Amino acid sequence: MSRPSDMQGLEDFDLVTLGATLGVCEVDLLTLSPVRPRAAIASTTHDGVTYLSAHIDFDVRGSLTVPEDACMLVYLHEAGERSWCQGIGVEADMAVTLLRGTPTDFMFERGTRLTLVVAPYARFRSRFLASDHADVDMAAQRLRLFSVRSEHLRRAYRQIAARVASGDAAMGPIEDLLDEHIRVALASSPEERPVASRGRRAHYQVVRRAERFMRANLRRDIYSQELCQAAGASERGLRYAFDDMLGIPPNRYLAMLRLCTAHRSLVMAEAGRRSVKSVALSCGMWDLSRFAEKYRSVFGEQPRETLTRHNLSEDMAPTNEYEEW
Repeated sequence: MSRPSDMQGLEDFDLVTLGATLGVCEVDLLTLSPVRPRAAIASTTHDGVTYLSAHIDFDVRGSLTVPEDACMLVYLHEAGERSWCQGIGVEADMAVTLLRGTPTDFMFERGTRLTLVVAPYARFRSRFLASDHADVDMAAQRLRLFSVRSEHLRRAYRQIAARVASGDAAMGPIEDLLDEHIRVALASSPEERPVASRGRRAHYQVVRRAERFMRANLRRDIYSQELCQAAGASERGLRYAFDDMLGIPPNRYLAMLRLCTAHRSLVMAEAGRRSVKSVALSCGMWDLSRFAEKYRSVFGEQPRETLTRHNLSEDMAPTNEYEEW
């Protein structure tokens, strides 16, 4: 089944729908840009393999987990200087290999273009063993992230992107792509497999600890002192870490996290189970008028419109003044 899209044009997406384009993967996305998420996405499935090409037109922070029976190959055609995967900076002409069950954090700057291939893990492992190397798990780090110096592999990913964008589902044998991807990954030198500096790794861990604390305490006011304590950093260190990894200060990130969590709740709310007011309060947003204003500026619609659009079968008549949103 093919789902072509005009890769020159951008469409508005809600974050849940955008994350669902990968189908088999569990994806959680958060926009860092104070504008509506926009992207150009095209995907197709051929011979049990999913191919997807994307142009992301907003700064996005996210995480995904590859299922136990799958693996994911990622090729970056373009990537902004702040983009990273697992805290390690990425750039154009880099590839990532995500094996089964792998949880992965990432941040992509606006303008990132990438091609994804989701293949059965059994087929990847079969091609890996055919390359006369040790078991996949023993070479996981060498496969993980590497610069693509092979013009043949670059061309293969460019051809996939072009075919997917045009709606052409006639892909070549996946074994050919797997063989070349594995060969280039294992042949890459240490210089072609980037690592994060000590300072960068420290910033990544600070941000991760702060994020976990934010998510666990989203319903209530979060104070700077307790956030610093949870992150294991001074206020200045926390600010530097967020600026380095995400390009925004902690308080702004917290505000976007609240909005995006509310957005996800509204999109996924079961009919009759949630209201706009209850969702806002569960995300720690007590000023409901301000919540509606901020929500509309980021997602291009009122919170109630999101809830209504995803619960068409429910009678959505307002029950109080806030439900008009």
